[in-house]
Amino acid sequence: MMFKSQRFFKSLQLLIVASLLILPLLISEEGLNSIISTKAVFKYSIFCFIFLSIHFLHRYLLFPKLYARRKTILYFTSLLFILAALIFTRPFDRLMFELRPKPNQVDAPRREPPHSTENRPPMGNERRSGPKIDVLSVFLFLIIITIEVIIETNKQLSLTTQRAISAEAQKTEAELSFLKAQVNPHFLFNTLNNIYTLAIIKDENTAPSIMKLSNIMRYITDEAGNEFVSLRNEVDCIEDFIALHKLRLGKKTTLNYEVKGFLDAEKKIAPLILMAFVENVFKYGISNHSSNKLIIKLAIEDNILNLLCQNSIYPDKKDTERSGIGLTNTKKRLDYIYPNKHILEINDDDKLFTVKLTIHL
Repeated sequence: MMFKSQRFFKSLQLLIVASLLILPLLISEEGLNSIISTKAVFKYSIFCFIFLSIHFLHRYLLFPKLYARRKTILYFTSLLFILAALIFTRPFDRLMFELRPKPNQVDAPRREPPHSTENRPPMGNERRSGPKIDVLSVFLFLIIITIEVIIETNKQLSLTTQRAISAEAQKTEAELSFLKAQVNPHFLFNTLNNIYTLAIIKDENTAPSIMKLSNIMRYITDEAGNEFVSLRNEVDCIEDFIALHKLRLGKKTTLNYEVKGFLDAEKKIAPLILMAFVENVFKYGISNHSSNKLIIKLAIEDNILNLLCQNSIYPDKKDTERSGIGLTNTKKRLDYIYPNKHILEINDDDKLFTVKLTIHL
């Protein structure tokens, strides 16, 4: 659809320019017969070349490189320079002078009364008595530029609208996938099993664990559908998530979790943006066969949030299908919600999977 629209606008521009170039032949007294001579064809070709050059120069250089990029001073300066060149060269007047009817050379010259030159056409070496500015060349120039600005502006508006519709559709699709995969089912099953075990042995952590799981489910149900949530609530959800995972961590796993900075209740963040990376640490960074270290560090300074997540890479889990929140959807959400306001670096060197995220809140 977008390509069809672009072809339509291009065809419309060329059609309008071609119609304007035929104008001299339409207003000439002899019409198409006026260009039967070689010299007239040459003059007409120069005329067409001048205005076609203006058309393509404006379409492919001036408008996209200057006007569209808000370099208005340079844009209008360029147009004034072209207009001054047209006024100086007078292409339309020169062409019409060549296309005007020529007196019949074989007819006897008519004797005119002295001082009667009102109806006599000007000779080539006589100074013309018309306006000193090539009005029709200026008119054609203004018509071409005005029409092209209107067409190009409409084209840009059409493209912007189509991109917005496409982005909205992608956002809806990403949010749908995101909502479907907000909670990793394995995390839910494992947590319930762990809480069941705690209840069997009557561990004192049973009630707090149930409360933490309830807090996570309430947060996902009530707040995760909002565009932004309190940063404090987001971090609280992460801490409950980490606390529940600690129930199943063995002695071979070391967890380093830190939060630095003041969690201002006024600071807002997109929900579950950070959770995707935290979940990834526990999902792929734990092995029952070797020692492993999990690092989750969060630092808040002014309106800048920094997140560092790091875990070991295990070949048996590297290609496992990801059924949780998903890094792909999270990247899309970051690009959509924080355009030019975030930096995401993901590395898997030295058998370590490292995520560094900076967000300007």
